[in-house]
Amino acid sequence: MQSSYNMHRSLSYIFCVILISLNGCLDAPHDNVYDPKNPNKAYLLLNVNELGLYDLQGAIVSLLVEDSIAQSDTSDELGVVAFEKVDPGVYYLLTEATYYSALEQGPESLWAGAEVNRKIELVTLDFEDDYAGISSPYRFNAMNGTWTIIADTEQPEAHSAPQVYQGSDINPEEIALSLCDTEALHFLFQIRMKVEITSNENWQAGVVFRYQDEDNCYRLLLSTDTIRCYALINGQHTELRQVVKESNTGEWHTIRVERRDGESYIRIIIDNAVLFSLFDNVFSGGRIGLIVSNGDFFEPTTVNFDDVTIDLTHTHLQ
Repeated sequence: MQSSYNMHRSLSYIFCVILISLNGCLDAPHDNVYDPKNPNKAYLLLNVNELGLYDLQGAIVSLLVEDSIAQSDTSDELGVVAFEKVDPGVYYLLTEATYYSALEQGPESLWAGAEVNRKIELVTLDFEDDYAGISSPYRFNAMNGTWTIIADTEQPEAHSAPQVYQGSDINPEEIALSLCDTEALHFLFQIRMKVEITSNENWQAGVVFRYQDEDNCYRLLLSTDTIRCYALINGQHTELRQVVKESNTGEWHTIRVERRDGESYIRIIIDNAVLFSLFDNVFSGGRIGLIVSNGDFFEPTTVNFDDVTIDLTHTHLQ
């Protein structure tokens, strides 16, 4: 009887040893720097700004892993978001803010013990959060002509439908103009633009930059068959470049003007094709904006603008 008891006790002891060993194997130290169960977590500090220059409060930043939100937070008055005790792994960042197109970035590798700082720049205004009918949406001031936020549901693949910023010029003695509310020294300025088919055949539309006042600025204008860039100096036109290029009404076109830090020229890009560069030696600084002209005729020219990208600290190719 005693022998049977001792044997049972020995077997129980051996079974416990096996369980402890197995448990030890299953709960082995997670010392791999990319092991999500590593007790040494990562830290991610983010600074969210708008237009590349201004701290942005109220942006919602989500840390995504496999399309699931691991953490989410809102930027404070300094544009700061801090994610603490982040499990090691590979993540994507999704940033959303009023007036701006959502921005997804990544992949971002965060290993155990990592302390990472990143800058998030929201630079594309999509007009989706502006009230329909207003003339001066966020970051823009309507100066001349008729401007309004309207819906344009056509060609949704070509722009961030439905809302657009529409400018119309019917007065032959002035142009329709809406300016960004801040000045730009180094900048990237890109727009999507569609001339409505109801516009007269002498339509002109595009952008202004280095705007000092109505008599001193650069103008870049598309028309039915040419692209013209000229300087307006004390009210006098100085033709800088003219390129023969057809632009059709009812079609979306992309205009991109950029002046990078460390360079002395402004680059002009239309529909992803570099057309020409201009030495930037006439004006210092100035505002950027949108322009519509009916070509000095009484028939109106109407243009829809959308997806306006403004980076006021442009230092590199994007």
